[in-house]
Formats: sequence, structure tokens, C-alpha cells
Amino acid sequence: MFEAAEHETFCRSGYTNYLERNEGGRLPHGPTLYFPIGKIEGEFNPSVSLRLLVNLNGQDYGSIWGVRPIGYFGDQTPSEPIRLADDLVSFLELIGPSRKLQPIAAKNNAALFDRLFSQYIAAPPIEPTAMDNPAALLNFFFANRETTIFDGARNIEKQRHTRSARYETAEGMAEAGRSMAENLPTNPFHGSTPVRRRDVKIGTPVKYDGIYGADRLTPHYMVVSVDSVVGENLKLKEEYLLFHDQASANWSIVHRLNSTIPGVKVAGVGVFAFDSTYKWQLKKKVAPAWSELKAELRVEGEEDALTAQRIGFIKEIIKKADFRFTFEAYVFKLYQERFYPEFEAMAEHEQKDWAKAFPVVLDPSEIWQLLGKKASIHVESDAIFEFHVEAGFDPEHGVSVRVQDWQIK
Repeated sequence: MFEAAEHETFCRSGYTNYLERNEGGRLPHGPTLYFPIGKIEGEFNPSVSLRLLVNLNGQDYGSIWGVRPIGYFGDQTPSEPIRLADDLVSFLELIGPSRKLQPIAAKNNAALFDRLFSQYIAAPPIEPTAMDNPAALLNFFFANRETTIFDGARNIEKQRHTRSARYETAEGMAEAGRSMAENLPTNPFHGSTPVRRRDVKIGTPVKYDGIYGADRLTPHYMVVSVDSVVGENLKLKEEYLLFHDQASANWSIVHRLNSTIPGVKVAGVGVFAFDSTYKWQLKKKVAPAWSELKAELRVEGEEDALTAQRIGFIKEIIKKADFRFTFEAYVFKLYQERFYPEFEAMAEHEQKDWAKAFPVVLDPSEIWQLLGKKASIHVESDAIFEFHVEAGFDPEHGVSVRVQDWQIK
């Protein structure tokens, strides 16, 4: 992807941006004697972005280099430079149609990963917690959650083959493995589980057959199901991904694949279900006595969060009719603050057009006609919840009301 050098100002601007962001800070002989001529952009897994530079330094004149562009939201430190070719002609010989180059790139990426991974396996920065029995290992984790170390190496391998994660250097792989071993939660997307399990039943390991490249993983990734009782006699079903090292005969924990509690019926509220991605959620929408809208209802916390105290607070949220006046007054004030200044600044004909499309309300009890149909209640604790709803007077943000001890914060 070459940039058209249409005029001198364009060239100066590109060069100035490159210098001001210090993108070439690690180039040999200093960044000032390199000039940007284009970019390499790859939008598929794994994505890549390099700024192409021609070296104008006398010692290596004409060679082509690549450095990572420094964006406003990305890494602000200069990348390790890559020498791509001796000269422009040699560089152009590397360019071709994607149908020809993609298989070569895939082969090279695979070879790089295999080399880095073999180095990592030979000397892992952190050894995972391992035992010769999967049931003993999981029971140890349930009793010693804070001290159990996950298998960073096998997580790296899984990330590479199932999510096309990119690892470019031995240092980068070691850092990723250390992070996964120390900080990886039981669920790959959310925080670790503080839940206390009872009546634990651990199933027989079966071969992992996950999609998206699992067939390329080292053999002996195994899935173990766990049934237990948590909280107020709730039946929890989990699946853990383990790795069975044939050389040592030891087992290690890669991560938890999923966790579900299928259905908990709460009188006067409805049926709740839990999964490790969406947490606790009421299966049907609920209409609180203080609202004219039905809302989705979610509960913060892990598997044991649906306690008797939390359920009592949820029932209070649904039944507290006198909160309506507080809510209406608050939203009406927001409406006045966000809507009136803009409305009053309009010309008379614009005000008339607005009034035709959107209602202009003059009393707090009328605010419901300003609100959309999508509403949600997020219960954060036994005394705090947040109500969010779309709003015509603020379509970008809507209205979010955080309530603590029945006071709007």
C-alpha cells in the first residue's frame, strides 16, 4: 500500500509525523535519515501494520525497513525495526498477489511459532501447578484458588491455533505465558471464581474437540466436567480444559471452558439462569412497579451471587412503586438540561419540526413518552442497581440512573 507523493507538503507532513511520534527511535544510525514511502497493512488474522522506510544513510543507502506506526491509542514506544530488503528493486520482488503469498506467509508464521514455542517449553518462566491425577488437581484448585498456577504454555498454544494469536519474539511469548499462568481466570473472559463448591463430582477426561484449529494442537488436551452445589443449593455445571503431559504423566489446568446454572425459579420474580459469559440473567423481562417499561434484569457476581439477600433486594426493586416520583423528577431534570438549551437555540421553524417528530413534555410524569423500549436493570450488590434506557432527547447516551439505598447517585 504505497502513498501517493502528490506534492512537497504531503511528503513533509508524512516525514514530520514519523519523526514526532519517534516511530524510528530504534533504527540504526538514528531515525532522521529514513524517509517514509508507504505502509504494509494486513487486516486478517493475524493483523499487521508497518510503515515502510527507505534508508538514506550512506552506510546502508537505499535499504528498505519496516517499523510499527505509533497511533494515538496504541503502544507509544518504538518497535524493533525490520530490515526488509537491500534496495527497492529487491523489495518489489517480494510483492505479489495475496493468493500466492498467503500460503507462504502462513507457513513462515507456523515455523516461527514452532521455533519460539519449543524454546518456551524448554525453559518456561513459570511452571504450572501439576498433579498425576486430574480429580486431585481440580480439587486442589477449588480449595486453593489463589495459589494454583495455570498452564501458560498450553494456553499460548491454544491461543495461537484457535484464535490466531501472534507471537513474534521469545520475550513476547514468555511475557504472554507469564501473564496467562499468573493472571488467567478460570473463565477466559471474566474474573476468577470465588465460589465455594460442595458435593463435587468430577467426570472422566475426554478428548478436547473444540473448533477453530483444535486439530492442530498437541494431542492430550482433555476436557473434564464438574458437577457441584454452590450458594443456596444451586446446581453448577462446569467444564475445564486440562493438558495431560505424556512425558511426565502430570496434568495441568489450561482454563475453564464454561460454567452454567440452568434455571433457578424465584417466586414473584421469574426464572434466573447463569452462564460464565453473561452472568445471572432473568429469562424474561420484568416491569417494576415504578416503571412503564419492561426491562432485562442482570445480577453482578459469580455462581454464588444469587443469595437470599440479593433476591430480597431484587423483589424490592420490582415492587417499590414510590420510587417512580424520584425517577421521573430526575429524568425530567436531565431532559431540561440536555434538551432545552439546544431547543431554544433553534429557529422557530426548526422548533416546530422538532415538536412534530418528538414530544415536548412539560411535566415529570410525561417523561415516559421520551424513553425508548430497550431498558435494562443491572443489580450490582444488595443495595445498588443501575437502570439504563434509550432516550429520544439523548440518543447517543440514553439515560443511566445509578441507585444506592434508593438514592440516585
